[in-house]
Parts: sequence; structure tokens; C-alpha cells
Amino acid sequence: MFICPKCKSLMTIPACGHCGHIIPSPDHIWQFTDAPDMVVDGDGDKYIGYEHIGENYSGRLKNLLGERDIVFANEVSSLLPSAEPSSSPSAEPFGSSASLKTEPQKSAVILDLACGDGCFTVPCARNGSKLIAGDISNTMLRLLQEKAAHNHISLENVTLCRMNALEIPLADESVDIVVANSVLHLISNPQKVLHEIYRCLKKGGCFVCQDDRPGKNPNEDASRKRDADTQKYDELVNAFYSGYWQKLIPQGILPKKYSWKFDRSQLCDSLFTEKEERLIQRSVPFEVTLEDGFLHRILRRGFSDQTCVPKEAHEKAVNELLAEFRQKYGEDFGRTLFHGIENDLLITIYRK
Repeated sequence: MFICPKCKSLMTIPACGHCGHIIPSPDHIWQFTDAPDMVVDGDGDKYIGYEHIGENYSGRLKNLLGERDIVFANEVSSLLPSAEPSSSPSAEPFGSSASLKTEPQKSAVILDLACGDGCFTVPCARNGSKLIAGDISNTMLRLLQEKAAHNHISLENVTLCRMNALEIPLADESVDIVVANSVLHLISNPQKVLHEIYRCLKKGGCFVCQDDRPGKNPNEDASRKRDADTQKYDELVNAFYSGYWQKLIPQGILPKKYSWKFDRSQLCDSLFTEKEERLIQRSVPFEVTLEDGFLHRILRRGFSDQTCVPKEAHEKAVNELLAEFRQKYGEDFGRTLFHGIENDLLITIYRK
């Protein structure tokens, strides 16, 4: 199923039968590439990995299995070629495909490309699905392992790989489903990645995408209070963010947003023969404090535009800001709540 990174022959792990190359596997993560986790300079393809962000990406929620993630995993698992549904009900009370368990064919495989800390892989592994979880960041892959262990979910059917999405180390037509959440905009050549995804998919296989659509609040009275609280939260976020860069820009340190725009629908419509959309309505209220959300991430350089901020300059800026905000807004300003309504989940299925 795999492609040897040395001689480009087909191989099974751990060793290539043609050239003898052995794939290293520190921490049970197969190293299929030695490419850097981030390339932002030069004339070639550029991309951003989250090795430098690590656990600060999800902050204190890093081990949480979100209900939304479980719903998406259930939907994707339901697309796998499977045996007849079993009569035992699923343990999950939510998700349109959670009411009946199915046993996927043993040969059916999902590729979670740019899997990050496992918000899709881990709940999908709980369904018994066979997965290849690939990411350019070893740190994110280790966080995936931690999330699975914390939630007592076995990774027995999951193959963890450090891989480059621009050159997926899998054979042609070798996987049934590819999921690539929140990654294509972080690569300067998303067309190349989509062609790689298409190459790896079996005929009849699916490339599955998820997008947000605004959720609707069923309780209008509660909505008015949420709007007032959220306005204060947003004001604090905007003030802290602008104050942060006001301290750094005079030092010649500029925010660098590494993101590339492209039309995914146009590219996918030109490659795939079928397209299906499923809208899953959520409208689930949630809340998060400033210190658990925005502050936790910015204080630890968890945003991509902080990638090139030197540590000393960063720490000086945030320490000054924290002192200023405590004086202006009070010691407990970090407890300010954001009340929100989860977005609806739009799942787009492109079939080869």
C-alpha cells in the first residue's frame, strides 16, 4: 500500500523489499518524509505545519472528543464499504449515522490527511474503522496518541505516519475515503494535493469535506443575553490582539498570515464525477471563557501569524498587556464568557 520514500517502489512497512530501506518509527509514528514541518520561503511549494504550535492549537481542550467531531466521524464511517448492519445499537445518542453500528470491510481504509491532534481520527477509530493518520508534525501525531489514550480508545487499527500532503506515500487507488480538514488553505499548491488525493482513492472512493453553516438559536430570550456577553468578549479579544501587535510592529516584527486562497469546489468539480451534500443541523449552545479560549492560545504563540515572533519579544508584549488589562478590566477579565451556538455541519462528498 505504501510507497518507499527512497526508491519509490511499492512496499509494506517496515521495510522496502526492493531497496531494503527501513522506515523509522519513533513513538510508533512511521517517518515517511524528512521534509521540514514548514516551508514559507523560496520559489517552490510552500506550506505550514503545526509543529511549532503543538498542544497550543487546541489548548485546554486538547483531549476533548467534541460532539461535532463524533458526528462527522460517524457520517464518514457510514460511507465505508461495509457488511450488513448489526442489531446492537450504537453507544452514541447523537449523529445521523450513530443509531446502527456497521462493520467495515477489513480492506476498507480511511486516510486522514493532515490529521492534526486527532479530532477526526480518534472518534473514527472508536467506530472500528481502519485508518491511516498522516501529518507533517510529529508533535501533532503524539497529541493524537494522547487524546486516544485519555479517552481509552485503541489505535490498533490506526497507522500513524509523518507524511507530506504534496507527495502522499500511498499507492494509486489504495484507500476508500480521504478526509483533509483545515489543511488545503495552508498549502500554496492545493491543486497538487487534490490530485494526490484523487490518485490515492479507489474508484468509487470518496473525498469528504466539512464546512460550517450558521446555526440558529431556538431560544431568542437567551440569545439577547448571549449577544451582550459575546460583545464584551469580542471587544477584549480585539483590544488584546491589536495591543499585542502595536507592541511588536515598532520592533520590526510583523504579523505574517500564511494562508492561500483557492476555490475548492471548482477544483473538486473538475476532478470528481459525483457530488453529494448533507446538512446536519446542530444549533447546540456552548460557552468558553476568554482564558480557556483566545488567551490560552495567543499567550503561547498558538496562532499561525505568531510563527515568526521571537520568544523574548512575545513574552515581554504579553506580560505588559496582561498587566494593563488587569488594571483596566479587573483581575478576573479572563473569566469573560463567550456564549455561542454551534454552526450547522455541511458535509460534501466527492466521489471518484
